Amino acid sequence: MRRNATVAGWAICLLTLLVVAATVVLTILNAPSLTGWEQVNLIETVLPTAYAILGGLVVSQQPRNALGWIFLAIAFLNAIPGTTNQYAIYALLTQPTAPFSPWIPWLGYVTSTLVYPAGLACMALALIPNGRLLSPRWVIVVWAGWLVTAYGQLVAMIDPDMIQLPGFAGRNPTGIRGFEGINQGLPGTVAFLAGLLMLAVAAASLVIRFRRARGDERLQLRWIALGTAFAVISNTLYTVISLLFLSHQALAQLSPAVVIAGFGLAMPAGFAFAILRYRLYDLDLFLNRTILYGTVTVILLAIFGLVDLLAQQAIQAMFDTRSELLALGLGLVAGLAFGPVRRWLRPVVDRVLPARSRLTLLFTDIVESTQAIVDLGDERWRELLDRYRSAVRQLLSRHRGREVNTAGDAFFAVFDRPANAVRCAEEMRVAVGELGLRVRTGLHVGDVEMRGEQVTGLAVHAAARIMGRAEAGEIVVSESLAALLPPETSLRDVGRSQLRGVPGEWQLYDLA
Repeated sequence: MRRNATVAGWAICLLTLLVVAATVVLTILNAPSLTGWEQVNLIETVLPTAYAILGGLVVSQQPRNALGWIFLAIAFLNAIPGTTNQYAIYALLTQPTAPFSPWIPWLGYVTSTLVYPAGLACMALALIPNGRLLSPRWVIVVWAGWLVTAYGQLVAMIDPDMIQLPGFAGRNPTGIRGFEGINQGLPGTVAFLAGLLMLAVAAASLVIRFRRARGDERLQLRWIALGTAFAVISNTLYTVISLLFLSHQALAQLSPAVVIAGFGLAMPAGFAFAILRYRLYDLDLFLNRTILYGTVTVILLAIFGLVDLLAQQAIQAMFDTRSELLALGLGLVAGLAFGPVRRWLRPVVDRVLPARSRLTLLFTDIVESTQAIVDLGDERWRELLDRYRSAVRQLLSRHRGREVNTAGDAFFAVFDRPANAVRCAEEMRVAVGELGLRVRTGLHVGDVEMRGEQVTGLAVHAAARIMGRAEAGEIVVSESLAALLPPETSLRDVGRSQLRGVPGEWQLYDLA
């Protein structure tokens, strides 16, 4: 089933991308004949592309999650209006000899109303993040959203003036005489406001979910909230600024970019992180780094601007000219100061907002290293130790591990993905064995705090104690990590153990 769902999902994604490509081609052909109209298609291309890829990813990973299929439907239905409208403009203005029918733009309008303002959008909000309603009673909200959508479509379809395109002077093929303008009048306004109301009710389910959520679901909703908040705040600020500076032409040109950045990129990214659980535990790390780098940038820009202003005024007073070379030099100094200022601010930011993450932790050291020193002597041991460290670091780099600390022959490293840590440990055992040495390794996955380059937390102590339970040549993993490994992974149950200084009993396994 999963394979068939994956093929179907990516097929719909590809079809959507082909429709988007047709919109781009037609937009380019129409550009010489139009002014401003083609800008709309930035939204009609980026939004469906983002949601098509998101839907394909969700369906391929979670075929039973209805959200993947909803995202694919939103993407495909959102892509059609761009193509139909641009083809209609192409046939009416750019190439009047091309075949044209009013049913073409009609199709685009009808498909778009299946998504907004209620319809699929309302359904998606009610099902986020796990594809299930908050409770069976919320199905009423979904059905109400579709009823509002059907009412809005009916109002639009009977309006003879529904189709509004450059060069089109005809009538809506399903319009009824006597109902001119109702889509823009009170009936259409009621449909639009009712759709917004249903969206607000569906969004309220997210607030309720967040208040009730615990663990991973709460983290999922935080990612969704982050993406949605960015989209809403950026578009709200843009609207307010536009109202204050109505005559500024550059602001009008920014409108598509603002919509794309928020609703076309930030929201799908938030949905992807949440639903696919990718970097689910890195939200605090993301916020921590955003605040850190943003603060450093603001401080340096403020200092650079103030110093440049004062220096330029001094030069202007003495030589009656400005110095671009001075500004360039100050800019280089600000760039060089970025690293030191960041290191100075990092402890402050870490104290205010310690970055938390879920990482796979690896501890390893050489077994019977003291006896090896006695057998080999200090000089030969130092040479062998250098080769050992070089081999370990090469493997860490190959498997995207990060060395956190090294003490003597012991290594502490972290990985974003459990599979990378396991493969690194297995290859490390072989590589070190070729040097005539044997290592013991402990692996654990858990929540940690990131304080600068250091990784701290109870999970770190647990991982170190798990390594202490390993014998020469063994790779001992915790139960939490074992649950994340593929079913075909060969594990030997080594029983439950008490880890010194760590509460509870721990089920441990040896990686064969």
